[in-house]
Amino acid sequence: MRYFASAVVVLLSLCPVSPAAPRSITPEDLWKVRRLGAPSIAPDGSRVVCDVTTWNMEKDEPRSELWLFASDGSGQTPLTNSGGRNSSPRWSPDGKLIAFASQRAGDSVAQIYVIDPAGGEARRVSKLPYAAGSLKWSPDSKTIYAVAWTWPGCATDAEHKRREQELKDNKAKGVVITEAAYRYWDRWLSDGKRPTVVAVDLASGNHRNVLAHTGKHLLPTEPSANDFDISPDSKELCFAADSANDYGADYNLDLYSLDLTTPNAAIKLLTADNPGSDGQPAYSPDGKRIAFVRQTVKYFYADRARVMVYDRATGQSTEFCPPGRPLDRSAGNLRWLPIDDAQGGATVLAEVEDRGYVRLGLFSATDPARLLPGPSGDRSPDVAKANATVAFLRSSFDRPGQLYVGDPRGAKRRIDKFNDDLTSEWKLGKVEEQSIPGAGDKPIQTWIVYPPDFDPTKKWPIVQMVHGGPHNAITNEFSYRWNPHVWAARGWVVAIVNFHGSSGFGQEFTDSITGDLGTKPFDDVMKVTDWLLKKPWADGDRLAAAGGSYGGYMMAWMNGHTDRFKAMVCHAGVYNWHSMMASDSVRGRERSLGAPPWGDLTRVDKQNAQRLASNFKTPTLVVHGEKDYRVPVTQGFEYYNTLRQKGVPTRLLYYPDENHWVLKAHNALLWHREVFGWIEKYCGAGPK
Repeated sequence: MRYFASAVVVLLSLCPVSPAAPRSITPEDLWKVRRLGAPSIAPDGSRVVCDVTTWNMEKDEPRSELWLFASDGSGQTPLTNSGGRNSSPRWSPDGKLIAFASQRAGDSVAQIYVIDPAGGEARRVSKLPYAAGSLKWSPDSKTIYAVAWTWPGCATDAEHKRREQELKDNKAKGVVITEAAYRYWDRWLSDGKRPTVVAVDLASGNHRNVLAHTGKHLLPTEPSANDFDISPDSKELCFAADSANDYGADYNLDLYSLDLTTPNAAIKLLTADNPGSDGQPAYSPDGKRIAFVRQTVKYFYADRARVMVYDRATGQSTEFCPPGRPLDRSAGNLRWLPIDDAQGGATVLAEVEDRGYVRLGLFSATDPARLLPGPSGDRSPDVAKANATVAFLRSSFDRPGQLYVGDPRGAKRRIDKFNDDLTSEWKLGKVEEQSIPGAGDKPIQTWIVYPPDFDPTKKWPIVQMVHGGPHNAITNEFSYRWNPHVWAARGWVVAIVNFHGSSGFGQEFTDSITGDLGTKPFDDVMKVTDWLLKKPWADGDRLAAAGGSYGGYMMAWMNGHTDRFKAMVCHAGVYNWHSMMASDSVRGRERSLGAPPWGDLTRVDKQNAQRLASNFKTPTLVVHGEKDYRVPVTQGFEYYNTLRQKGVPTRLLYYPDENHWVLKAHNALLWHREVFGWIEKYCGAGPK
């Protein structure tokens, strides 16, 4: 069946097709895009595998299949055709097999499969009682490691199944909670399950919970294959786990090592020197060092993430850069290059956010960090161990993720052929990158996205799209949720301000709003608005603003400080800092607000949009999801009720089945209809 499908693809490609007339991009187009997952490159660099996701609109669910790509760009071939989800493909170090996770007929949960890259049927390897994901091979290609959820200390399948059955059979559904962290994002943690690392033997399929005896587990936030690594001799595991006694009330992510050759071996703490977070371990090719990422400021998720190296012989950790020459940017997703740089020093490749872009960076002990040039956003690198060929995904405001391969220090080439027909239909407006004086006359990066067929002799409405975080800049990458081209296609000029506090502009800039979350970002947005209104094409009577999360907070904050906007959209916005104690993440807000909820309440109130309610005048659409545990849904209810009681025009879009984001296709299409309809009601669309 797989080969027949390949033949159909070839035949269709030979048939002449009349090019479609250019048209504006629509919300529906976001669900027609084939979405490429993180690539895995063959050890010899000749081929790349990744999962490619399409969306079934009828079922409102995704389907992911594995595709194989020639690194010279000569072809792409489907490797699976099973339906459902085939994900997390990883090439074995010996080049013979590709492992992946899939739930197929007869599987109660996602299991580990392997397939020959030459073709044929996939073979199920694992017999796990829990779902497997985030795969990683042992360097000897004999074992596949994965992330799975079970109870700490649960060493056997029988014990796991017993506890599962007890939960199912218990007629009392009340839950007793004593932990500080009991839910995260959109899932509850109160059942006691935590993510662990399981090892599955390729030959027999036997498996074991590697961490069962250690008393440790991976963080129950977003566990991934970046949280652990296996030494080149396949004898040691390094993993990241929290050392704090009361996770949620305290945080201290550390690296631990575990001897895999000795049953019930004791774990070794490697990063006791740092009270902050240490994670993402990666063994060097010679096994002498472990690269990792370090943050030194506790309770601050946007602290600079440094590339560090742990020397296994001396037990010392040092920043991986020439003495006194660190890079004032955060890095992550580390990969060692198997070939040393020109000066003889080992090199680490990493993702680095820099001034509105995500670039690949090279780090070594001998040279200053080098950011590789690129026109857009580069992510998810993987490196061939034989020759250092790198595969990665590149996207921009204009293009969904594309698969690239090349020399990390030299030329790169695109090797996938997905989405070309779709994107060739789109007529997109121009994107400008401007530096505009903001608060304190500090230059502020601003993206401006124009409508297609923009005519500067006419008057155009303006929409300020305010990002969340607040320490998450808008980078030049394709978005499936807040896509500025989709907004601009409605006939609005879209402005995106990377205001004070945004990431990627240095630690001082990121930390500049600590203890005063609203003032500088508001000034930045207002000054950029003033700059835009000086343009002859700007229609000052048709201004709107929209934002999510912290950007939603800014909608309420702006509503309390100005009435110059005709309409606003507040998605998953923080309205009242005091009631944000119901959030899944509360410990870090003491630092960001400058006081705990029981401390200097005057200081907290100065940053609280709820205290500005008497000034609210701007018509506002409020959007919130029931499963949003980061900004609980009551924040949206509070804001909507306040506007409604005051007589300010408002509308509530509530999702019982979405979290902080709107991720389902039909929900997202409704979201766009409501958001666009609200702005058009008060600002119209297109030029005058």
